[in-house]
Amino acid sequence: MSKSATSQSAGKVLDVLNVLLGHFASGLTPTELAKATKHDPANITRYVGTLVEKGFAERIPETGRIRPSHRLAQHAVSIMRSLDEAQRRIEESRSRITSHL
Repeated sequence: MSKSATSQSAGKVLDVLNVLLGHFASGLTPTELAKATKHDPANITRYVGTLVEKGFAERIPETGRIRPSHRLAQHAVSIMRSLDEAQRRIEESRSRITSHL
C-alpha cells in the first residue's frame, strides 16, 4: 500500500517540526533544517511556511532562524495540567476506596 502524496508531504512537514522541537531556544536556519531532515532545501521553505501559517513555528525576529512557536509550549502546559487533574482524580478515588477497608 503506497502513501498518498498528501500523507508524504504531511510527514515531511512533521519531520521538520520534530527537528525544530529540539531547538526551541535558538532555532535553526533553513539550511540546517534541510541537513537535519535530509529534505530538499527548496522544499524546506514550503514546509516551514506551512508550520508558520498554522501557528506551529515562527521566525526569531533578531536572527531569522526558525523555532517552534510558543503555541506548542502552551499545548504542553495544557497537557501537564490535564495529567495533574487526572492524577488528582485517581488519588481521590484511591482514598475513597481504601478508606472503607
